[in-house]
Amino acid sequence: MEKMMHRRLFLKGLGLIGVASSIAAPKIALADGMLDPMNSNLTGSLFYTMEAPGRWAGKEAGHVPMIERSGNMIEVTTGHEMDGYTHYIIKHILLDENLEFVAETMFDPQTDAPISTYDISGMDTALYMVSLCNKHDAWLNRLAL
Repeated sequence: MEKMMHRRLFLKGLGLIGVASSIAAPKIALADGMLDPMNSNLTGSLFYTMEAPGRWAGKEAGHVPMIERSGNMIEVTTGHEMDGYTHYIIKHILLDENLEFVAETMFDPQTDAPISTYDISGMDTALYMVSLCNKHDAWLNRLAL
């Protein structure tokens, strides 16, 4: 009887671990077999996009990083006014199609505009750009290559 009780507690514990892991590690949607954070359940809560601004609805135009490509170069612009250290874009972060870090540009809110350029030679699937605001969190955009 005692062994049976321990077994039940063990199985119950495994079930709770499974539930906890599904909460702690939410699913990220797949697009063409690749990770697609633009359609994950984290969009609009952990980071924001034009289509899913979450609690920052109405702030999209000044926070979503806009990406323009010219050959092997991209220019990223965030249409955000830099108000000194009160309200500003901290940095842009470039991620590859596997959401791995490629590069970043830090901004000085006293002197810089939130514009960055990157050489994307050798990248051929997709890339993601994050614009990080000191008040309105992280904003994501995707460029299909």
